[in-house]
Amino acid sequence: MIWTTDNVQRIILDVAGRILKIPHAGLPTQVRPDLDLSLDLGLDSLRRMELAAYLNELFGLLQTSATNYLLAGTTLEHWTNCILRARSDDDRFLTFRTSGTGGATKSITHSMASLVSEAQFLAQLLAPPGQIISSVPANHIYGFLYTVLLPSLWKRPMRLLTDVSMADIEADSLLVGTPFTWQFIDQSFLGAAKLPCRGVSSTAPMPPGLFTRLMEAGVSLTEVYGSSDTGGLGFRHAPDAPFVLFPYVVLSRSEPPTVTRTDTSETFVIPDRLEQLSSREIRLLGRLDDAVQIAGVNVYPAYIRQIIEQCPLVAECDVYAKAVAGDTQLYAAVRLRNLTDSTREACLRWIRQHLSAPELPNHLYLY
Repeated sequence: MIWTTDNVQRIILDVAGRILKIPHAGLPTQVRPDLDLSLDLGLDSLRRMELAAYLNELFGLLQTSATNYLLAGTTLEHWTNCILRARSDDDRFLTFRTSGTGGATKSITHSMASLVSEAQFLAQLLAPPGQIISSVPANHIYGFLYTVLLPSLWKRPMRLLTDVSMADIEADSLLVGTPFTWQFIDQSFLGAAKLPCRGVSSTAPMPPGLFTRLMEAGVSLTEVYGSSDTGGLGFRHAPDAPFVLFPYVVLSRSEPPTVTRTDTSETFVIPDRLEQLSSREIRLLGRLDDAVQIAGVNVYPAYIRQIIEQCPLVAECDVYAKAVAGDTQLYAAVRLRNLTDSTREACLRWIRQHLSAPELPNHLYLY
């Protein structure tokens, strides 16, 4: 059964965490049903409206009964029951949001039939684990597929990474992450230690060096290529291997390239430059647009430059992305109108207030 109380509550809290900028709103896997979004999480009326708007779009709540009005209550139980009732009435579609920044996000609607079809293939590709351990939000299509649908198909328990220790991760555990969270796992759990388990990564290219370190630590890793628009398209098990297309995906040789899902007859434009090695194998060569992926989020250096140049202290700015050993990072050189210790600190504070975490350059030079 897909729509359980636990699954719906986790999606609600992952969206709340997005608003609060705290993963899963800082809560464990299991929470009490009388949790109050206002009193316990500190979501004021404006933030609850933001949360409700996101969930209304995701679940299509406003197309269902008026009794499913989220803002009529503030308890997690009320919001969960509204969504459960709505899904029992109409479970045909879900609408996800892309991970872009700078106004580049958009809503993408997928049929539940196509999502379940993809999950059924993944259930065979990955084989049932003993448990799923998640470090990704369930309101994103990737998190929904791997931490809601797959555990439901496999009938296996799902836990958040924040709830487990290294001793809890066994050989048949499946860790679901992004390159960003796998970097965290590498630095926090591993070092000289081994981590014999299974893993999956998506949303951004896995740096080859990190992929290799995880393999050497004992992680049997599967990297999945796809997007919010298309869902999953291909997979590989080694950093130097090409991606093998999912069996129901057909790639055209058009420019830009498109893929067609033979199970749903849907066709999508691919946002990346590809090298087609065979009818079933591809290599990624980079994005077609100016976006770069930081921590699984599409960011735009030109937009970041425009934001920084809006600071009254800034005369001009240059922002660019550079990949070192497959790890893409942002660099910025900012010329101040008047460089002093106080203007430097004030400018840094302004930049941190106006850019999201993925947009903040790793290397920021003020002069």
